[in-house]
Amino acid sequence: MAFWWVNHKQTFKSEISGRYIWSPKRKSNGGFNQTYENLRLVQPGDTVISFADGHIKAIGVATAVYRDEAKPEDFGAAGDAWHPDGWLVPISWGLLAAPIKPKDHISQLVDKLPEKYSPLQDNGNGNQGVYLAAISDDLGDAILRLAGMANKSAMDLRDEEMAEIEEDLVQKQLIASTVLPSTEVDQLIKARRGQGVYRTNLQKIEKQCRLTGVAEERLLVASHIKPWKDCTNQERLDGYNGLLLSPHVDRLFDRHLISFSDDGSIITGGATVVKAMLAWGLDPEMNVGSFTNEQKVYLAQHRATQKTKDSEIFSGASIEGPA
Repeated sequence: MAFWWVNHKQTFKSEISGRYIWSPKRKSNGGFNQTYENLRLVQPGDTVISFADGHIKAIGVATAVYRDEAKPEDFGAAGDAWHPDGWLVPISWGLLAAPIKPKDHISQLVDKLPEKYSPLQDNGNGNQGVYLAAISDDLGDAILRLAGMANKSAMDLRDEEMAEIEEDLVQKQLIASTVLPSTEVDQLIKARRGQGVYRTNLQKIEKQCRLTGVAEERLLVASHIKPWKDCTNQERLDGYNGLLLSPHVDRLFDRHLISFSDDGSIITGGATVVKAMLAWGLDPEMNVGSFTNEQKVYLAQHRATQKTKDSEIFSGASIEGPA
């Protein structure tokens, strides 16, 4: 997935609230502009960093490729000088709780700036001659690290959006398959939402939520242990690759904020998670019971992913905090 940087001081509010970025196809005099043309290169899942008024205020994920779109009416006078024909890319934005001022961190960023069409000047000021710039993974990762600790919710949103996009791509591949029978494709797609044959298989093994004790099937989520998008088709329907969980417990488990040891102990993702569990009446110290050998294989993979996420958060803490 690529990183992009958008300078949109004049249109920030419109594009953030409208969940998109937009540029004219040409300069007002009809001339070519590569940073406008870049909108046609953005792919679903790409990360877009929003810069306005000297600060990075939001981080988003592209949810679709560009489409032809006339200049948005809500630009008002801000777009009077722009060509009316343009391109629009849908973006799912996450506002940062603590905006980042690149000027305060320019010593960490300057060597990572692109030589051509750089969105920032060497002094940390924005380059307003550039609208949408391609930036390196190094620069993108540095920005995400700066944002990481103080803006964890925005990073979580980015992870969720990317997971959803990846699942959509897998589903499209299944639908386009010329090898799988349509009945099997239907069951694999239902399994994505915890339904169909997968849920039936799971209910033969799990009878209730292990944390809340709720056994009413209509109130429980059939949650994959190994994410659906990462599974083989057999694993997607495997009842041992799942747990029946109350919705709030599924939220924690699906985002790897909790996991389980083989002996049934709960592994939590830190103090914030523990506080949330206590507020929900969940006991972080409880034992949820034993697992089958088949479930333990999937749980080992779930724990490994949780450790990876924890290490990413920790690495962010070593960077100077946001301004």
